[in-house]
This record gives sequence, structure tokens and C-alpha cells, in this order.
Amino acid sequence: MTQGADSYRAAQRRLARGWNTWDTRSLLTQVLLPEGLAVTLGLKEYYRGNDLQRVQIGRREPDAEEVTLGPHAVDGGYTAVTVRWRDIEVLVESAHTGADLVVLATPRANQAQPATLTVSVALLWNRPGTVRRVGATVVADLPERPEPVGVHGTAPQVDDPYVDLTGPYLAMRLDGPVGVSTGTPRDLAEIRRLVDLARISPAAPEDADAVHRELVRDAIAWNTIYEPAHDRVVTTVSRLWNVGKRGGYALFCWDNYFNALLAGTLSKDLAYANAVEMTRELTPDGFVPNVAQGTGRRTLDGSQPPVGSMASWQLYLRFGDRWFLEEVFGGLLSWNRWWWRVRRHGDLLCLGSTAFQPEWPSPQDIPRIDQHFGATCESGCDDHPIFADIPYDPSVGLMLAHDVSLNSEYAMDCEALANIADALGHDAERDELRERGGAIIAAIEDRLWSDETASYRSRRTDTDGFTADISPMSFYPLLAGIGADGRGKRMVAHYLRDETYFGGRWAVPSTPRSDVDSASRSYYWHGRVWPPMNFLVYLGLRRLGLADDQRWLAERSGDLALQEWRAHRHVHENYSAHTGEGCDKANSEPFHSWGALLSLVALIESGAEPYFRVPEEDNQ
Repeated sequence: MTQGADSYRAAQRRLARGWNTWDTRSLLTQVLLPEGLAVTLGLKEYYRGNDLQRVQIGRREPDAEEVTLGPHAVDGGYTAVTVRWRDIEVLVESAHTGADLVVLATPRANQAQPATLTVSVALLWNRPGTVRRVGATVVADLPERPEPVGVHGTAPQVDDPYVDLTGPYLAMRLDGPVGVSTGTPRDLAEIRRLVDLARISPAAPEDADAVHRELVRDAIAWNTIYEPAHDRVVTTVSRLWNVGKRGGYALFCWDNYFNALLAGTLSKDLAYANAVEMTRELTPDGFVPNVAQGTGRRTLDGSQPPVGSMASWQLYLRFGDRWFLEEVFGGLLSWNRWWWRVRRHGDLLCLGSTAFQPEWPSPQDIPRIDQHFGATCESGCDDHPIFADIPYDPSVGLMLAHDVSLNSEYAMDCEALANIADALGHDAERDELRERGGAIIAAIEDRLWSDETASYRSRRTDTDGFTADISPMSFYPLLAGIGADGRGKRMVAHYLRDETYFGGRWAVPSTPRSDVDSASRSYYWHGRVWPPMNFLVYLGLRRLGLADDQRWLAERSGDLALQEWRAHRHVHENYSAHTGEGCDKANSEPFHSWGALLSLVALIESGAEPYFRVPEEDNQ
């Protein structure tokens, strides 16, 4: 093993220990790592005798539970979640005391016949050991523990053999607070005292930075899981997205690099884990796939925006661990070279989808392999209407346009990766990357600037004309310092705050507010505010030193994040550009990790986060 691999393995070992919400299948499951001992709380109601054994946020089935996620310490030292289901409402809090777990379930509403709280105990993922019921206790005999781990309840047992469980469990009437403890038996008063000591108080509403930090912490902590197939702790975009058709986990390319940046505000080890694990998903062809998931599926036809080098370089500037750069450099370099080798048309890149014959085609891949939709997914913006009129040429596997977003992100990638190569002493690779990045920048300035519209735009490779529509992606060249000659400032002045385009209280919409034609059709990416777009536009404004504009966008991003957070403690995948709501659309996940990018923008702008420090000379 290399030093980097050894250091990373040690980081994963530090992460993967103790009690936490490691199992993605239920928010009310606490798992002890590395042993894999799980304690799962469930509910049984008595109007119809139904059980709720797996709790998620965002389920849309009829009569699904409603969930409010409370504070979540990254190490699991305190968690809180409120569940409402079938006229039952219960607050479940957990805390640590030494190596033990304590859980307090407090009913807030109940049926005429109080619900039953079930506490099932099992060893997950085929971990060795046994679990058995001994009187009023469930005992787990673990190979690494000389003493059994007991799970104890504070309420009398309910004799109900029809609880929908197959292994050892406790069942207690939820007619008042109920406590559960592992290891040492504890009474309700002691469990309450331990939970009170661990409880995380909410941030003061008037302290915006503290509220944004709270949002980032909980968005990351609740979506961080243990993924047993690869023995790793990693942050996913949404716990709900991991289950079902994705087979247990789903790592999305640019999402996970964003998660690395977000986790860096909380935990160096977790930040590194998110960047390393995504980079390790490298395909045989040498690129980081759009998605890798528990079914074995990886999108071998295409990738997503190359933001990994930018994220990794920022983590290095923050934490200074050379071994981390050594661990990710090879994969990031392979990925960078793949773009140039496979997606290049002339001096610029096009989005694409490479044809291949999967041995077991995924139903999710059939509509995308070597097709227009697959190529648009490579932008990270899936079916954005700006791509609708650009043809796809299956003979070369490319869309017939030099894409302004991809080329800008690639220029940024070349710059950040060259910095990494320089820090590692890889002079030849540094020079290669700087030369390639310089060529891309020159070509963007030469080919993708429209003086007539005062904007950077994608340009068709078949007609040589600029795309008719504009989107926030036209601001992405600023990420690489492009437009510093005055073009960037001119474009921003013309479009950013104009409410015909991207201005307004809830900014920035993914399409101009005047784009009525696209609004009349069904596009997932039409007109909503998408946190990664705000984040990248903000970084571009910051790079060019447009202080008033970056402040304007940071204020709107922060306000947007906090509106739903304060109302519902939701962190949405996307938001309405008209009302600022996220709950107005069923397909906007209510607890999606990248929603926290809006708060990260606000924290960077306030100076509360040290990411993306701009040298003084770059602000002139």
C-alpha cells in the first residue's frame, strides 16, 4: 500500500466506529461499528394493526410517515427525529455514554389505544455473532466483545406475538416516554439525564452563520451512511435515493465532490472519504462515472462535470495533507485526460454518451446510452431545456455543440489539477495541464463569446451558430478567470440582476424568467433554483472580484436556504424561483445534501468559511 492508501484507510477506520445512523434503510436504526450490531425502533398502531419498521424522509406512498429531522452530530453523539404516522407522533432522541447507546422516545400524540414501540436487535451485513432474547433483555454476543451487549427497555413488555418482526425484539406500550439503553441497564431518569446532557441546542435565529452551519451539519450527517459492500463511510445525496432501484447506495459524481467540500466544514476524515470514494469509482476507460450504485451499475457511457480537482485542491488548502493529494491525483489525471481524448472536437469539448454493450443493461441506462438524454446528463443538468435543440450525433457519440459549461469547468479542472501536480512535484503533468488549460481558455474566448448578445454561449459545431438560449451556465467561464478583460463584467451587468433573466428575490433560476416556451413543456431542470448552479456562479463572480454581485447572490442564496429550513427543516434538491419553496414540487427531494451549497455560499461570503480565498491581486 502507498502512504496515501494507508493514511486513508486509517481515516476510514476512525469514521467507521461507534453508534450512529449508519444504515440507510431507516432513520430510526442505530448501528454499532465495526461490529454491525443494529438497534431499530419501529411503531405498531392498533386501529388496523399496521407496523412501521423502516422510516424515511420524503416517501410519497399513500399514508407514508411524515418526518422532521432534528440535529445530528457528525459522530452520532446526539440525534433527534420526529415521526408522524397514523395519528401517532413521537420524538426519538439518541446519545452516547462511553461505548453505550441510549435512546429516548417521547410520544407527542397518540391513538386512543397507545401505539407500541418495538425495538428489534440484529447483526447486519452478515457480521459474526448471535442475538438472543433473555427475559426482558435482548443480548448480542459479539466476537470482539468479551462481555455481551444487552439492550434494555424502561417500560413493561407488551405481549404481542403479531408484531411484524422475525428476530429478537422488545415491545413496549408508548403511553409515555420510553427509554432504551445498551450495555449497562439504565432507568428512564438516567436515560433522560444523558440525553439532556448530549442535546444540541438550536442555533440562535438571529445568528445567520450559526443557522447555516446547523443546516450544513445536518444535511451531511443525516445523509452519511456506512456502505458495507466496500467497507466505507460516505455521504450520499439522499438516504431515500439509496434504497429500492439503486440497491443500497448511490454515489453521484459532482454531488459527491460537493459533499466533500460541505463535509470539510465538519470533519476532515469525512471530507476526504467523499472525494476519495468518488475518485475510486473510476471506470475501465479512465473516467469518474455519472453514478455508481449498489446494483453494480456504473454509467459507463458518460461522466458528470469535472469539479473533483477543484474540490480536492480546496480541501488540501484547508487541511494540508499531502497524502490526500497523492491518493486522488492519479484518478483525477486519468479523468482529465479522458475528457480531452474522448469528448474533444477541435479545440473544445462536447457533451457525449459513449456507446457500449452492457452485459446486464440497467433499465435506468437504456434511455441514455449513446442517446441525446445520456449526453445531456453529462452536464449534470440532465434535461435542461437549453440542450433541447442541439442535435446528438451517434456516429461520434457527441452533441453538436461546444458546451460553455463543460469547457469552463474543464478549464477550472486543468488549473486546479495543475496546482495539485505542482504540489506533488509532478512537473511534466503540471506543464501538460497548464498547456491544455491555456488552450481551452483561449478557445473559449475565441469561440464561445458572442459580442452581439454580450455573453458566453455554447456554439453549434454543425451550423457554427450560437445557441439561442442563455442560462446561468453562461457565467461559468468566470470560474477559470475567463472574461477578466471586461467581458465578464459586461455579461454580469447585462443579465445577472435583470428580472427578465436571472434577477429577483429568489435567484438564480436555471432558465430566464422570460422563458415561457420551455415552461410550457415538462423539464425537470426548467426554471427552478438549483444549489450547484448558484454555487458555481458565485465562485465565478468571486474569482473575477465582482464584490457587489457576489454579495447580492450570497444574500439570495442564504435567504433561500433558510426559508425552508426555518419552516420545515428541509434542505431541498431545488427550489421555486417564484416563491422560494421546495415543497411545492413532489420531485424536489426534501433532504438532499447539495441543498446545503446555498448555505456554504453564505458562509464563504461572510468569511465564516476559509474556502476560495481570492488573492488580493485577483480582486483588482
